[in-house]
Amino acid sequence: MNYLWMLVIHMNKNIFQQQLFLGFVNKVTTGSVTVHVPSSKYLSKFYYYGEEFHGGLINSFVVIEGENIGFIGRVISAELPEKERLDLSTEALKEKDFHPLLKVEILSIFDYFDVSFRKSISDYPNVGAKVFIARKDIIDRYIKQLEIKDSHLKTSNFAHLLNNKKITVDFSLQTLFSRHAAIVGTTGNGKSYTTSKLIENLLANNQKVILIDATGEYRELAESYDTMVQIINLGTAHHIDYRKLTIDDLFYLVKPSMNSQAPKLREAIKSLKLLEYAADELAVYIEECPNGYKILRKKGKNKEPFLSILHSNIDEVSADDLNFDIRGLAIQVENECIQEGSNDKFGKTDERSLGFCTTMITRINLLLTENNFNCIFNFNRKNTTVDAYELLENFVNKNNKKLFYMNLSNLPFSFDIREVVANSIGKKMLHFARQGKFKKYPVVMVIDEAHQFLNKTVSNDFESFKLEAFDHIAKEGRKYGLFLCITTQRPRDIPSGTLSQVGTFIVHRLINQKDKEIILNALPTSNKDIINYLSELGQGEVIISSTDIKIPLLLKVNEPIISPDSVTPVFREYVEENQHIELENDERLLKI
Repeated sequence: MNYLWMLVIHMNKNIFQQQLFLGFVNKVTTGSVTVHVPSSKYLSKFYYYGEEFHGGLINSFVVIEGENIGFIGRVISAELPEKERLDLSTEALKEKDFHPLLKVEILSIFDYFDVSFRKSISDYPNVGAKVFIARKDIIDRYIKQLEIKDSHLKTSNFAHLLNNKKITVDFSLQTLFSRHAAIVGTTGNGKSYTTSKLIENLLANNQKVILIDATGEYRELAESYDTMVQIINLGTAHHIDYRKLTIDDLFYLVKPSMNSQAPKLREAIKSLKLLEYAADELAVYIEECPNGYKILRKKGKNKEPFLSILHSNIDEVSADDLNFDIRGLAIQVENECIQEGSNDKFGKTDERSLGFCTTMITRINLLLTENNFNCIFNFNRKNTTVDAYELLENFVNKNNKKLFYMNLSNLPFSFDIREVVANSIGKKMLHFARQGKFKKYPVVMVIDEAHQFLNKTVSNDFESFKLEAFDHIAKEGRKYGLFLCITTQRPRDIPSGTLSQVGTFIVHRLINQKDKEIILNALPTSNKDIINYLSELGQGEVIISSTDIKIPLLLKVNEPIISPDSVTPVFREYVEENQHIELENDERLLKI
């Protein structure tokens, strides 16, 4: 017993050293205390055993001595007493001594025996308790115990405390991603660097990552992983086979009106799918088109044989895929615009119905004949590029690649192509997840510039179609092992249903008040003053908050090994190309 107490005394001497004394507790409230500093000299910077100390700095850590337990806290404000403020002047600062007051947020209590930290709402320091500047070793120890659930898979050299470069901060991958993550902040403040750093750490831990890059800024990062990466350049070297899209995807692209156009489009799809499965039986209905594809013409022909064949193949034609020759879709829609007819025969052309479908037929023709769209979806079946979804399936089912990089920067903005493609990828991944493919080895799906893809609707003049794949992943993905990491400049543009499922926020500088309010409501802390830092954060500086981290932390994220191509171009004096070369040569000569 005496030995244990000797250990406690020795521990107390290390933690509560007189040279690190800062002041006394003079007021205790729920969650915080006020510290009276006997002299402003205690706030000066000094060195002790080679370690730098500076008492009273905002966000610096302090320890408070208790009878049986200690307390660790964080300075959240500093001021002079009212009567001393009146005497404040340049001369007074030189001649007089002041007695500052510090407000300290109580973060945790710790046991003297093993210095293990835990949160408590019933234990507080006594008035008169001594307060000391916290040493690096105890801050390190506290930071390492901040995570509620620890895991052996952790980041490496991820960040350091904003006010102490020597204290590195790393987190387990479980803490960061198991409840989805969001990296937010205004442009030019380091979101891309943070994203690259996280991807770098995921791959270093042999985890699978899917990166959807809206602008191509992560291309160099992806290429650096050589054999570990599958690079997809959609619209140039790769395409998505339209047959692997869903009927909903086609509706998003074509945008039919629900009452008049959508039923005819569905009938046309069924007819073309039936042609794919029962061509021999449908010989009397088949019509060859000049470009080599076939369609079905039902006008004036017998109903019964056709309906019988349709019934026999109902499962295939009702499937949610586009397994048919899409080149005949526009003409097939026209052929579906027929009257009811008699009991045994289809009727003649319904001019009124055809008139309603004219705008949709025009959109279909434009979609199928535009070369840009053929490069993306291979509608004409002549594209010699590689099918991206086939590579995605290989990535999911095999273990030889760790990063699936999908560059969407070459996609056009017309027809809502970008939104539809990203949504399709999300649906495809959720389909794999529901099959249980990520239960044993989870996958993190990183969506760059997420405001371009989430909370989006595509619409015609009458109806809107909501793209909800990522919202479904946010709500369902966790139980299947599919996790989202979204980056955005505009948190207010992310659906509330998606944000409500995000457990980890890495917040860079934010200015917009609505964005700040969203983040404020997401911070699980009694100290809401931390929101005041959001407008003042510098490049690479973040507030990280998580349901699995006991308190939010102010950090500086370390630079990644491969920096993304996100540097803002610098304005400079314009020179002609040959002058530019001469100036570069002159600079090299001067260096020599």
